[in-house]
Amino acid sequence: MIKKRYFFYLIMIIVHVSHTATIAVDLQSKIMLQKIKSLANIDKIAIRVNQSMLPIPYRYLLTQPLMTKGVEEYYQRTPVIQTIYARKNKRNNTYSRSIIMLLDYNKVRNDVRLAQKKSEIMVVVLAFITINFNELPNKIIADVLNTNIPLGQLLFTNHVKILSTDRSYFYVRCNKVIFLLTHCNQDNKLYGRTHTLIRADNNRCDMGPHVWNKIKEK
Repeated sequence: MIKKRYFFYLIMIIVHVSHTATIAVDLQSKIMLQKIKSLANIDKIAIRVNQSMLPIPYRYLLTQPLMTKGVEEYYQRTPVIQTIYARKNKRNNTYSRSIIMLLDYNKVRNDVRLAQKKSEIMVVVLAFITINFNELPNKIIADVLNTNIPLGQLLFTNHVKILSTDRSYFYVRCNKVIFLLTHCNQDNKLYGRTHTLIRADNNRCDMGPHVWNKIKEK
C-alpha cells in the first residue's frame, strides 16, 4: 500500500496587470514568514467552487495538469521562479517551498532578468509545494535546488509523465500578505485549485502540500 502524500497546487488567478520589481519581503521576520506559511491553510481562508463556476480563461488554466505549460501557452512567454522560502525534510526526503512565478511584462522582449532591472515584471503565480524527491530523477532534483526553472517545465522537458488527482477549486480574496507577494488588487477574487500530482508509471506521489497560482490578464 502506498501512503498518500498531499500536494496542493493552488492557482490564484487575477484579472489585473501591474508592473513590479522583484518582490522584496522581509523574510528575516518570523512574523512575516508565519503569515506567508499560513496562506497554505486553504480551508481557513478559501471558498470552494465547482469547475463550472470558474470564469474564462481560468477554466482553461486551472484544468491543465501542469500550470507552467498553461502559463507559457496563454502568455506566450517564458516564466522563471523566485523562491520565497524553502525547507528540506531529510527524514522523508521531501522539499517544501513557496515560490512566485515571474514573466516579462514585455511579450516581445521575453527576458525576465532584464525586466526585473527595469521593474517591468508580472507576478503570475504564488505557489506552495512539497516535492517528494524519492520519485524524481537526480537531474530534476539538482535543477529544483539550483535553478529558477519552474518544476512543471522540469517535469515536461525530462519526460516525466504525471497525472493530476484529487483536484478541487476555490477562490480567496486578496489580502495584505498576498498583496506583498503579488501586488494584487486588495479584496479581488483570486481563483485557484488544490491537487495531487502522481507519476503515471507507478501511481506514486511526486508532490505533496501547497501551491497557489495567480494568473494575470495578458
